[in-house]
Amino acid sequence: MKRIILFSAAALCFLQANGQQDKNISTWYQSQVLYNPAAVATGTEDYSIFTNYRAQWLTVPDAGMRTNTLNAEFKIRDGVMGKNSFGVGIAAINDQTGDASLMTTSVSIPFNYTVALDRNNKFSVGLSPGFYQQSVNRGAQTWESQWNGIGFLSSPNTELSLNSSYATIDLGTGLYYQHSTKNKSTFYAGYALNHLTRQKIAFSFGGDKMYTNMVIQAGANLTTKRRDFHVLPSMIYFRNGPTYNFTAGVSFEHTIKEGSEITNINKSNNVTYGVYYRHNDAIIATVGMKIKAIKFGLAFDANYSKLNQATSSIGAVEVYFKSLLYYKKSNHRSKLK
Repeated sequence: MKRIILFSAAALCFLQANGQQDKNISTWYQSQVLYNPAAVATGTEDYSIFTNYRAQWLTVPDAGMRTNTLNAEFKIRDGVMGKNSFGVGIAAINDQTGDASLMTTSVSIPFNYTVALDRNNKFSVGLSPGFYQQSVNRGAQTWESQWNGIGFLSSPNTELSLNSSYATIDLGTGLYYQHSTKNKSTFYAGYALNHLTRQKIAFSFGGDKMYTNMVIQAGANLTTKRRDFHVLPSMIYFRNGPTYNFTAGVSFEHTIKEGSEITNINKSNNVTYGVYYRHNDAIIATVGMKIKAIKFGLAFDANYSKLNQATSSIGAVEVYFKSLLYYKKSNHRSKLK
């Protein structure tokens, strides 16, 4: 019964929106390169590795969705003492849903160039070539005997004229801006366009083309009067043709062990917790820790949309892990946050 409710509600939402499923994780702010290639390697670290696991619709048998994400980012400084830098990485995401095992795999190679406009401002331009692939288990999509104009076909039947998979190239681009203040607060904003190739969803000859995915992101790390307490508001908005997704909220960071102010020899430890709102979908609660150069955490989506009749308000659960690493300790003149 839950599967029927979920399918009906999802179909209704789809018919109202007429949109496409795209990349979506609740901890997007931990690895923004997933949406914007200009954001690759723009953090204080020289390179990082991020992995995320998301399980969605856990209460609905055979209709759950799992998503695996793996991103790696590397910074290449433009000159020994240059303030400008190149960034290059790899961004991979794979998800699977439903008893027909609809699987989507997206792999891209984002790269950018970051220009230090002055001591407090940086601007990045990025490009992200890659490929996009989808597949489905046609053997699981069957129905009973039907009339073909001559006689009844044997049961069960499958639609052999449809493709079980397809693959195509993908391309994205973006802009990313960072600003820091005298009190060490930082701000960022980004704009990206993904699926510029408008690739065809080629399961059949009459498949539609994908919509270009527009992404707007913004956030800050605000220093307060207390050195051990920071406020981190953030938001992300993306649009696929007539549909859109908007998520916004705030996290709070408490430093439990202060790191080095000049070098990164002694790294800080901190704990974060926050709450976010995804429009017409879910309330997201997050908690995480950073121990030296390792980040890890959890996110839980409490679903409140029409789908909660099937999900019992259990939208999704996420687990993430991220490493923040450096080439040389002497490269850095700021505290690791």
